[in-house]
Amino acid sequence: MIAGRAAPGANVTVKDGDKELGTVTADGRGEWVLLPTSPLAPGGRTLTLDAKVGNGPSVASERDVVLVVPERQKDLAGRPTAQPSQSLALSVPSAGTSGPSSVMQAPPTQRSTPAPVQPQGQITVDVIDYDKTGRVIFSGKVQPEGDIRVYLDNRLIGESKSAAGDWRLSPEDEVAAGNYTLRADLLGQGGRVVARVELPFQRAVVTPEILAGGSVVVQPGNSLWRIARRAYGGGVLYTLIYTANADQIRDPDLIYPGQVFQVPTRTN
Repeated sequence: MIAGRAAPGANVTVKDGDKELGTVTADGRGEWVLLPTSPLAPGGRTLTLDAKVGNGPSVASERDVVLVVPERQKDLAGRPTAQPSQSLALSVPSAGTSGPSSVMQAPPTQRSTPAPVQPQGQITVDVIDYDKTGRVIFSGKVQPEGDIRVYLDNRLIGESKSAAGDWRLSPEDEVAAGNYTLRADLLGQGGRVVARVELPFQRAVVTPEILAGGSVVVQPGNSLWRIARRAYGGGVLYTLIYTANADQIRDPDLIYPGQVFQVPTRTN
């Protein structure tokens, strides 16, 4: 079953590559459901769709779905298993775009949020890493140079000074494992905040063994697709990483900076 939303009354066509799987009409609420006439064969594929209302032009979806159907009695990575296997779908930008951005949402919080900042500079969090002892390290870039304050869930965890447009901070106090909202403020004259960046962050439990070869720390902007493309040369092989880290990944579209994933060796 394939389902989605479109303009009410739109004719939606779903394709598997060049093969049309079917056309269905969205109801008055814009919801549609398509039941292909035959099962999809095992393997990876990209599903695309377009919609057309009346005599208007056909409009392609801005996102495709990479779908992996496992073979019978095999898991998503192609390994024999006696357990039932389910298909896995990942939403990605449609062909012609630069690739999927990570879809990350901050965990719910009851804490008050800072007042909006009128941007007069720029600050980024580019790298989240762990040292050999497992202490977390944050780094990024700023413009103009200045003092940086870093917060987790609105609690100050450290201050840093930029150098040549870069900043780096390893908090003195240990950061407990868990989900946080990470915020970095760039201060101007008089201690006024001139730029701010905020993103979700998951402090992983790490050991020297985990940080040894065969692992990757999720960075801001990462997705399973991008990690697989860098590790294996093809984004569709994200299922290898998903399967190896299923205990950490509830949704392949939702991963957090700071998570540490094992990247298994590709066997074929």
